[in-house]
Amino acid sequence: MSKKKDSDELFDKLLELNIKYAIEDSNIKMEMINNRIKFYQTLISNLEDNKPLFFQKNKLIEYNNKKKEYENKISELYTQLGGEYEMIEKLYF
Repeated sequence: MSKKKDSDELFDKLLELNIKYAIEDSNIKMEMINNRIKFYQTLISNLEDNKPLFFQKNKLIEYNNKKKEYENKISELYTQLGGEYEMIEKLYF
């Protein structure tokens, strides 16, 4: 009976350790995603600082395409960030 109890305790400790490292890993991933979001927001800000004038049609089209591309990447990153938050919630409960 004591071997079973020791085995269960060991299993519980290993499970707690795995959960702890999974949470730490998820926190690191969230920090990386936040940094990438900030990077793309900075790119958009720099892009807006150099926005072409209304009569520069080709440059304006290129500006709009790049801005849309950066906004899409930010949207994808927020989706990934939401997935990490959901995983952390599952690990805590």
